[in-house]
Amino acid sequence: MGYTPQKKALKKKQAAPTIFSRVQSRWLQKWPILFFVLGFAILMLLFYVTWLSDFSQDHIQPHIVSANAKISSIILNIFGMKTTASQANLSSPSFAVSIAKGCDAMEAMALFGAALLAFPAKWKFKFAGFFAGIAILFMLNIIRVITLFLTGIYFPKAFEIMHVEVWQVLFILVALGLWIFWIKWTRREVPDAEN
Repeated sequence: MGYTPQKKALKKKQAAPTIFSRVQSRWLQKWPILFFVLGFAILMLLFYVTWLSDFSQDHIQPHIVSANAKISSIILNIFGMKTTASQANLSSPSFAVSIAKGCDAMEAMALFGAALLAFPAKWKFKFAGFFAGIAILFMLNIIRVITLFLTGIYFPKAFEIMHVEVWQVLFILVALGLWIFWIKWTRREVPDAEN
C-alpha cells in the first residue's frame, strides 16, 4: 500500500483539529473554576469599595452595629442582665462593650455571599441560600456579642482570646461550612446540575 503526499497532508489536517480540540476541551473544563474565582474576586472588590466608602462608614455601618447592640441588649435583658444599648455601645452596671467595625459580621457575610453568588448554580438556589446564610450569620453575630459580653462579666481574662482568636476563626469556619452545605444542597436538589 503506497503512501502518497495527499494522504500525508490529509493526516496533518486531521491531527491539527485534534490538538486544538484537546486544548479547547481543557479550557472549557477549567472555565467554571476561572469564572468562579474571577466572579468571587470582583464581588469582594465591590464589597470593599462600597463598605469602605465614606457614605457607608457614615450612614450604613453605624445602623448595623446599633442593631447588633439593641438586639443583644433585648436578649440579655430577658435573662435579667439589665443592659442598655446606645448606638454601638452595650452596657450594664458591671460591664460595657462597644461593637466596632469588624465585629458586625459584614465581612463574613460578604465572603459567604460572594462565594455563593459566584458559584455556578441556578438563581433560585442562590437566592434561597443567600438569604438563609446571611440570616444565620447575623444571628451568630448576635450570639457572639452576647457571649463576649458575658465573658467580659464572668471571665474578663478570657475576653481578648474569645474576641480575637476564638470568634473570628469560628466565624470564617461557619461561613465556609454554610457555603459547602449550600453546594451539597444544590447538588442534591438538582443531581445533574451543571450551571
